[in-house]
Amino acid sequence: MRYTSEQFKNLSKKEFTKAAEKYEWKNAGVYKICRADYPDILAEIKKEDFNDLLDVWCATGPILSLLTQEFPDKHYVGLDLTPKMIEVAKKKKLKNVEFVVWDAEDLPFKENLFDIVICSQSFHHYPDPQKFFDSVAKVLRPGGKLILRDMHLWKLLSYFVNYIELPFLNRFGYWDVRIYNKSDLQKLCNNSWLTLECFEHRWMLKLHAIIRKWAAKQHTSVKNAFKSSINVYDDLLTWSKRWSKFYINYFWQWLDDKYVAERVLSFIPENFKWKLLDVPVGTAVFTYELYKKLNNAKIIWVDYSEDMLKIAKERMNSYKNVKLVQWDVWDLKFEDEEFDIVLSMNWFHCFPDKDKAWSETYRVLKKWWKLISCFYIRWEDKRTNRLVDKILSKKWFIPPFDTEESLKKRLNKMYKIENFSHEWSVVYFTAIKK
Repeated sequence: MRYTSEQFKNLSKKEFTKAAEKYEWKNAGVYKICRADYPDILAEIKKEDFNDLLDVWCATGPILSLLTQEFPDKHYVGLDLTPKMIEVAKKKKLKNVEFVVWDAEDLPFKENLFDIVICSQSFHHYPDPQKFFDSVAKVLRPGGKLILRDMHLWKLLSYFVNYIELPFLNRFGYWDVRIYNKSDLQKLCNNSWLTLECFEHRWMLKLHAIIRKWAAKQHTSVKNAFKSSINVYDDLLTWSKRWSKFYINYFWQWLDDKYVAERVLSFIPENFKWKLLDVPVGTAVFTYELYKKLNNAKIIWVDYSEDMLKIAKERMNSYKNVKLVQWDVWDLKFEDEEFDIVLSMNWFHCFPDKDKAWSETYRVLKKWWKLISCFYIRWEDKRTNRLVDKILSKKWFIPPFDTEESLKKRLNKMYKIENFSHEWSVVYFTAIKK
């Protein structure tokens, strides 16, 4: 029987705790393997203009020691699962280096923080590599790259190791999880909206991979995906076809989008007469009836899809209190604190640059006024999560996704949560800007 994720991690901590004090000894076996990677890693780093670098499973910080000598004015973070490794690393008192004890599969940093992430000779220890790739996609800045070095075997040999040797050795306390090949990395990249830019088999059975985050690619892919599905978009949300009813029933536990929309829109006062931003508006399938009643309000619809706006415009005809604008949510060309309500329905899980989207919606909202929103969050339903991971994340949804806990934590930094509810994997809330 294979170990659980937590058991694998505990075995790694146990073994590397023993190795921490002697990790950088000249003849230490593990360090010799890692040390051989440093020239290639350094060569890759020199290709980039960077300010912030993260070393994942940094051990006692040997490569960070070298980098602080080579690039002394840069900012570095070293992260490791084993407290003893970080304890030894901190004793070096490296300038411009922070050390953190944490799990590589759940990087504890805000979005778009690093230009480069290094992962050297630790990837084969990760029980859930997709979580690691999702975390890397979150913390890398657009255009940033992951330098991945690990063990690599030819196809037949890797099959033997992964399906025969490692399962057998795991029974006796061995903590390696899997050896990865190019197709494995390509799949992980696709699921996290990353690009496998380079994959090489180098000497001494070494894998050398460069993985890049391209926000522009994500943006274009999502835009094209919604353009290709524009004819079924409203049918899906309103259950107007048999296939859409089956889809909602089987994958979303009979989640009624109309009910959620009604709850969300009920947060807008009936006599609202100020300025409202709806971003992105989509086809306005749920909102146009409400907006017809808000004659005294000034309403701005924003969407980056020309096709969506065209349908929305047809619904509103000549209503003078509604203005349509084709912009991106992460580049809103409005003044600070211009709106009394910001409404965003069913979209935050689709944004490539979520951090920027949160920042922009916060910026344009007046203090003490409301953000009203609903969208997909990561929930405990395996069927829905499988649909998102295997299908929707290929085109329409963009990881990483908030959980209920992470969303509340995010909101509490900027807002006072007024209402917060969820129907299975969809959350809806109102929050007052502090």
